[in-house]
Amino acid sequence: MKKRVVLLGVMAAVIFGGIVMIASDGPHVAAEVAHTGDARLLESVRELRAKHSLVGLAAMVTVDGEPVASAVDGQRKRKSGVALELGDRFHLGSITKSFTATMIARLIEQEKIDWTTTVGEVLGDEIEMHPDWNEVTIEQLLTHTSGAPANFSLGVRLQTPPEGDERVAARKTAVADILAEKPESQPGSQFAYSNVGYTVAAVIAETVTDSSWEELIRQEVFEPLQITEAGFGPPKSEKGELEQPVGHRKLLLFKLAMGEDADNTPIMGPAGSLHMTLADLCTYADEHRLGEQGTGRLLSAESYKRLHTPKLDDYACGWVVKTKSPWTGGPVIWHNGSNTMWYALVTILPEQNAVIAVAANDGDLKEAQPAAIELVQRGGEWGDRDCGRGGRRDGRARFDV
Repeated sequence: MKKRVVLLGVMAAVIFGGIVMIASDGPHVAAEVAHTGDARLLESVRELRAKHSLVGLAAMVTVDGEPVASAVDGQRKRKSGVALELGDRFHLGSITKSFTATMIARLIEQEKIDWTTTVGEVLGDEIEMHPDWNEVTIEQLLTHTSGAPANFSLGVRLQTPPEGDERVAARKTAVADILAEKPESQPGSQFAYSNVGYTVAAVIAETVTDSSWEELIRQEVFEPLQITEAGFGPPKSEKGELEQPVGHRKLLLFKLAMGEDADNTPIMGPAGSLHMTLADLCTYADEHRLGEQGTGRLLSAESYKRLHTPKLDDYACGWVVKTKSPWTGGPVIWHNGSNTMWYALVTILPEQNAVIAVAANDGDLKEAQPAAIELVQRGGEWGDRDCGRGGRRDGRARFDV
């Protein structure tokens, strides 16, 4: 199967295929619903969580920027008896990439860099690099066509520098080691999913602004969109035990609850380290829905068109863009992500003015992925009002599945 079909999180694995049955996490301990019509969504979330033996599963649907259905089922930590809640935060994995691309588009509109700005222009005086990197552009880094390798070395992946100057320096050092070597393919010639490429793009942004990637995401994306229930790395329990969910990793036939700091290195945070509530994720995705329709607030219509125009293998700047999706039958803009301990999927359905976000505190990709896709395919069962353009008056969104 072509790798464009599914980009499974920070590891960029292609997982579609056989289902591996594992020990169930036990009966439902609790469930939450909100908004009219959520009983149908809750029924689907419960069914699919049990079918795929996931620790916890949550979903939210918005139409015209307003929530029409949301539901959650399962536990914050397996066998803890502590129920997931609708306001819980979930790790987004590689959905982070679109945030990085959006932030860079903001810098481009501020004329600090350009889509055609090259690695050599910004980093050439600071890093001794292989000459083949000199002409690699920002756009190639954001569309996985730069020739960058998929991931950093094990030595880099084991580093956990704290946010601030130390992390910025570590990120640049890791990038310098990559740029010293020849790109793995001729830049612009082929699609090759790369966490490294997004990290290089972030280092360029950090260099031209003298700010960290984390500061830039807060300033250019979170604050203008009023995204307040979000952060970097896995969600933390600030006030008490299990205030937020923890991730889970599959090991043989078992699910292991992970510590709240368990994640990929923050050095490659620009490729996959954000967390937030589903409500905030839908707020962000709906801004891209508006941008696709020419009415976005964060960026110009021209910038959104650039972000949403695929180059190779249907991949644009942090988004997979399909004119006819096998999931929905119509146009869709989507991305998913997993750090192998969490899973998330966000889909934008422009013709229906709709966004569907799904997340699990469970990194069992062979189970979480099909559960999320099936929730998207069932989207037409949810909603309690006319769902914008292409909607239906009988209270169901027409998602053409």
